[in-house]
Amino acid sequence: MKITAIDAFPFRLRPRREFKWTGLQLQLGGFVVVRVRTDEGLVGYGEATPLPDWGGDYGRRSGETQATVVAIIKDVLAPVLVGQNPLNVTAAVARMHRATVGNSYAKCAIDIALHDLWGKALGVPLYQLLGGACREAVPVAHMIGLMPDNEALAEAAGAASDGIRAFQVKGGENPERDVRLIRQLRLELSDGIVLRLDANQGYQDIKTAIRVIQTLAEVGLDFIEQPVMGLQAMAEVTHHVSVPVVADESCWNAADALELIQSRAADRISIYLAKSGGVQGAVRVAALGEAAGLASDVNGSIESGIGNAANLHFALAMPSVSMAAVIPVSAPVGTHPYHIGGHYYEDDVINAPFAVRDGMLLPLDKPGLGIEVDERKLETFRDA
Repeated sequence: MKITAIDAFPFRLRPRREFKWTGLQLQLGGFVVVRVRTDEGLVGYGEATPLPDWGGDYGRRSGETQATVVAIIKDVLAPVLVGQNPLNVTAAVARMHRATVGNSYAKCAIDIALHDLWGKALGVPLYQLLGGACREAVPVAHMIGLMPDNEALAEAAGAASDGIRAFQVKGGENPERDVRLIRQLRLELSDGIVLRLDANQGYQDIKTAIRVIQTLAEVGLDFIEQPVMGLQAMAEVTHHVSVPVVADESCWNAADALELIQSRAADRISIYLAKSGGVQGAVRVAALGEAAGLASDVNGSIESGIGNAANLHFALAMPSVSMAAVIPVSAPVGTHPYHIGGHYYEDDVINAPFAVRDGMLLPLDKPGLGIEVDERKLETFRDA
């Protein structure tokens, strides 16, 4: 089998409501779809969810946009992959790394498409290629964005009534608001709900972060995600607080994970397929975390059903991914199983909703990503 063409173009979904977090300048819903075509008629789908204003500690990871992802795929990555065997995924990923430095979102989109092709060629779902499922379902953590307290409380109550048992609450702009909201959520939600506050590096200095997190512990916070910027500052905070610290912006790939483990900068790792350049890179991050005894989650920029299918397969197969995943419950219009929980977009580009049970996503058991992409909708939602 040979790759005959790789095409990529942007598309956009309409969010159910506005979702924001510290540092985010754009609205969610912008994507790039990738199609890898072969001489045997098989097509693999991948996706990127680039953001220009998000890129890790101290600007070490450059932001990406729909336009830059499309250009890198068209001008740099596709030329080195066309003519190659798509099932030699490791070799293909190595070719991409030799062709360009960084550009992890563009690489991720192709990596996902190659894994989709691999599974389709063998007739097995992607999670089987990763060693098989090590859990029956993946619990979903619903994201509560930066919004007024009354809206945040209503969003949480609605998602909880859908069966969601974990929340990622965006914060970092106003410590007093963060403490106030977590206190209110803990009082109003039922027992057993997991509350995780994501500061997105928003607490500007170490002492402020320690003080705020100690107060958050008193009002019932379970996890704090990326309170400050940089491994040294993260390590200092982690050492002085009782709430487990989750690294996000500070841990993109396996090299970052190794430095994080050596510096003892966090207790958990938030894994994005895109940060790692795709499934292969994310597997390495998860393996390092597992070896060091650090649990992980799967997180992202709220993908469409294409990218989210890859998220789900990865979360099913990785032993260390034991935290609730901050990913959508993907579904086309009129078929979403939940009113609020995991419900971020009004519509999607897949033909059928993901199956859920008690706030958890169930496996996709068809070959590859296990989804059917609606090509008509892709064209309808194309972001020219």
